[in-house]
Amino acid sequence: MKDLLFFTLFLLLFSCGKNNTEKVISTNQESAVPPYDTIAKDSFSAGAVSVDVARRIKMSSQKYQDSLREVKRKLEEEKLANKLKEEKDKADKKLEEEKKKAEEDARLKREKEKQKSDAGISESPTHP
Repeated sequence: MKDLLFFTLFLLLFSCGKNNTEKVISTNQESAVPPYDTIAKDSFSAGAVSVDVARRIKMSSQKYQDSLREVKRKLEEEKLANKLKEEKDKADKKLEEEKKKAEEDARLKREKEKQKSDAGISESPTHP
């Protein structure tokens, strides 16, 4: 009986001693981004313009648009120049190959003529 009492007491202590820790989700999270607008203003007058609005105005200005068109035009010219240069290089290589082929044909023709003339000379001395 004494053992049963100690065993019950022992169980009671351990069952009551449990820590029931529930996970608590923090709803107040500190974020790096403040909830208000921090963009600097040019002035505090009624006509103050934010940096983003000033940037949009600048981008829509005629001078900015013209500079963009100029850059695009230069890029297109460079592409066209590179394309023409490649075509010229291809044409030069083709011309060189044709020239080499013509030289090779002429050389072979001269060798054949030389062989014919050598054959004609070798026949003459044997037949006086």
